[in-house]
Amino acid sequence: MRERPIYLDLRKIRLPMSAFSSISHRLSGIYVFFISMPLFLYLIKNSKESKSSYEVLLENETVKVMKVSFAPGQEDNMHDHYPFTFHLLDGGKAQVTMPDGKVNEREIPSGFIGHNGTGVRHKVKNIGSNEINIILIEHKQIGSTPTFNNDVNLAPHLVSPDIYNIVHEDEQIKVYTAIFPAGESDKLHEHGVNTAYVINGGKVQIAGPDGSVNERTVPDGAVLFSDKMVRHQVKNIGETDIKVLLAEYK
Repeated sequence: MRERPIYLDLRKIRLPMSAFSSISHRLSGIYVFFISMPLFLYLIKNSKESKSSYEVLLENETVKVMKVSFAPGQEDNMHDHYPFTFHLLDGGKAQVTMPDGKVNEREIPSGFIGHNGTGVRHKVKNIGSNEINIILIEHKQIGSTPTFNNDVNLAPHLVSPDIYNIVHEDEQIKVYTAIFPAGESDKLHEHGVNTAYVINGGKVQIAGPDGSVNERTVPDGAVLFSDKMVRHQVKNIGETDIKVLLAEYK
């Protein structure tokens, strides 16, 4: 019986072509299984996921604020929303598909503000020629947020109707815009629990009922949330108009 070699010097081993073919076949199998297959599965997963962009700007137990973007031709998958308020930064034409297969088309202009008080399940597709950008404020605990003994006579839209404009109001929420021209101020007022999205920012001076005054610069796109009752007065001390979208819970 021939002795088994103590070591194998691969440089001196001569293999037939069939051996090389067998080895290359096994190596290609390893490549497909460990490299190509995960990549293939990743691409399939991504093709099934939403192609639109949902960027979470703020989230807590009460609210979730997102910026949603749809490039022309892009669509998302069927999904659910809490009751929500929305603002079109850049409007466009959208196709909305409901769970029962019903399809409707809507052209919504830039600057439009709306509110859905029940939540919805749907799928959305941008069928226009320009990108659609939406600010979405989802109200996760609408109807169960803390309430305060606000002075109704200090409601913002009552004391400063030239600044505050109600867009929607029901038993659970009040949605309004606040537009501060450069140099203008509102009057002392109160807010309950609220979420604010700064459409056009600027520099403001905030005065409290105790006489305290502070200044701050609020950038475009800032998201603010307050879970307390606030009483203050706000003045635009910048050179450009400031516009804010507010959702205040009752």
